[in-house]
Amino acid sequence: MRRFSLFAIVISFVVGCQRSDEDKKKTSATGSAGLSVPRTGSGSAATPERPKAEQITPPLDIKNPPADAVKTPSGLTYKKLVVNEAGTSATRNDTVLINYTGWRQSTGETFFTNKGRGQPMPLNLATTAAGFTEAMQLVKKGEKAMLWVPPEIGYKGPPQGAPETLVYEVEVVDIVPAPPIPGDYKAPPPTAQALPSGAKYVVVRPGTGKEKARSFDTVTFHYTAWDQEGRMFDSTEMRKRPATVPPYRQSAVMEDVLTTMTAGQRIRFWVDAEKMTAGGKPQPGIPTGLLCYELEILQIAKAVATPPPVPGDVGKPPGETKKTAGGVAYKILKTGKGGPKPAKTDVVRVHYTGWTTDGRMFDSSVVKGEPAEFALDKVIPGWTEGIPVMSIGDRVRFWIPEELAYKGQPGRPQGMLVFDVELLEIKPPAPADAHGADDGHGHGKPPAAKADIPAPSDVAKPPANAKKSPKGVAYKVLQAGKGGPKPKPTDTVKVHYTGWTTDGKMFDSSVTRGEPIEFPLTGVIPGWTDAIPVMSVGDKTRFWIPEELAYKGQQGAPQGMLVFDVELIEIKPGH
Repeated sequence: MRRFSLFAIVISFVVGCQRSDEDKKKTSATGSAGLSVPRTGSGSAATPERPKAEQITPPLDIKNPPADAVKTPSGLTYKKLVVNEAGTSATRNDTVLINYTGWRQSTGETFFTNKGRGQPMPLNLATTAAGFTEAMQLVKKGEKAMLWVPPEIGYKGPPQGAPETLVYEVEVVDIVPAPPIPGDYKAPPPTAQALPSGAKYVVVRPGTGKEKARSFDTVTFHYTAWDQEGRMFDSTEMRKRPATVPPYRQSAVMEDVLTTMTAGQRIRFWVDAEKMTAGGKPQPGIPTGLLCYELEILQIAKAVATPPPVPGDVGKPPGETKKTAGGVAYKILKTGKGGPKPAKTDVVRVHYTGWTTDGRMFDSSVVKGEPAEFALDKVIPGWTEGIPVMSIGDRVRFWIPEELAYKGQPGRPQGMLVFDVELLEIKPPAPADAHGADDGHGHGKPPAAKADIPAPSDVAKPPANAKKSPKGVAYKVLQAGKGGPKPKPTDTVKVHYTGWTTDGKMFDSSVTRGEPIEFPLTGVIPGWTDAIPVMSVGDKTRFWIPEELAYKGQQGAPQGMLVFDVELIEIKPGH
C-alpha cells in the first residue's frame, strides 16, 4: 500500500471564496509552473470547508448596504469604514495582509474570522475570486471597509450549496507588491529572438557573467510567470526563494532558456503552455495558451564533471546489439577484467548517464561526481534485467523499452530510455530496508517502508489538560525548547512530524524517511497553519486536528481527526 504523504495535498489559504467541488480536485494535484516549485501562489487553491466560526456581530446591516455605499459595474458593493487617503493601493497580483470577518448574507452566520489570532492573514490576489480581487484594489493600506460580494463574482467555482452574496469586513494591514506585469506580456515583440524549443525571448538586462550555463551546471535563478490575462500564476520572487537546479532536469523549454543565459542576465520569454511539459506530459497548474516569463540567473555553479556525449545510436539500438531475456537491448562499450556478475538481489555501485531517444540527457551520476548505489531488485525492471549481464569494470549501453522503464509515471522520462552504465562494485544483498530508495538519480523505486512509529496512548482523543489553538486544534507540549520567537502565518518552517489516525494507524512520517520537511505555513492544511504558530524552535508538540481543519472529504487523504507529533526545527521569515 502506498503511504499517504501529508504534503501530497497542499491547500493554499485563500479567502474571498467558498470551497467548490472543482477546487477540491485542483488542490489534490501536485504540480508546478514549468519548474519544481511550491504550490502556493499558483492561483488554483480555494478555502477549505471550516468548522462553525466564532459568531461576530456585523458593524452594519449586512442585508441592506447603506445608501452611500459604492456599487461597481461588476456588482461589487463596498462602504469604507476607515479612510486613509495617503494609503497605497494593491494591484491585481499583489499579496495583501488583512484582518477580516465574513458572513453569509442569507443567514447572518459568521463563516470565518481571524479576530483573536493577533496576526493578519496573507492573501495573494492572483488566487482569489474575482469580486474579492477587485475589492482589495479599492481598499487602500490602512483602510477598513465592508464588502457585499454577489455570487457571480464571489466564488472561484461552483459553490458547495446554493450561491449567495458574501459580506466581509476587511482591514488592509499591509501590501506586498508583486513584480510588475510586462507591457508586452500578451505576445513577443517583432525583435524577439527564437530558441530551438520554440520559445521567443528578449533581453531585459544584460548579464555580468561571461560564460553561459551548461545543461549539467547548477543554476540558481528567480522567475515570475503570467498568463494571457496578466494573472501571475507563479513567482519565486514573491516567495523570496530562488530555484536551484541543473537545466537538464527542467522542461526542454526551460533548459533551452537557461543555457542561453549568463549570470546576472534577465530575460523575458514567451512559450505555449503545451511545451511546458514534465516527462512528456502537461504539468498540473499551468494555464493554457501563450505564457510570459521573466527569468533572472543569480548564479551558475559549474559541474564537477562533464557528462559523456550523446551517443550516435541513441535513437534506436544498432543491429549488432544483444538482448536480455526480458527484451533489453545492449552493447558492450568497454570490457573489464571479467569475473562474477551480480545477482538480481545484489547491491551494486555504478556510474551512469541516461538519455531519451531524442538525445536529451535526463540524469547522470557522472555530473554529480558520485556513483549511485542500490539493490537491483529495487530499481526499474530494465535495470534489474540488464545490469546482471555485466562484470566489474564493464561499461555497457542499454536501450530499455518503455514498459521496463517509467511508462505512465508522471514527472518521469517517457518512451524508450538509453543508459550508459559502468559497473564499479558488487555487494551481497543488504539487510531489509537498508537499500532500495530512489536516491534522486532517476532510476530507483520508492523506498521500502520502514517500521511504523507506534501511536501515542492518547491518540484517540486529546487529554483533559490539552490546550487549544485559536481555531480549536487541541495540543500538548511534549518537549519544550529554549523558547524564542514563534512563526507567523507568512513564515516558512522546517519540521519533523509523524501523523496517525485516531485508530492508531500511522499514515505519514518524515522521521521514518529520515528527512525533515520545509513548507510555508500558508501552504498546508488549516490545522497546521493555525497550530504550528504556538511553537518555538526546539519544541515538540502533539496536535489533535479536527477533521474540518484537515482533509475532510478529500479523496485519497486520511479522514477524521488526525494526530501529529511535530518538532519545530527552523523558522524562516516570510514576506
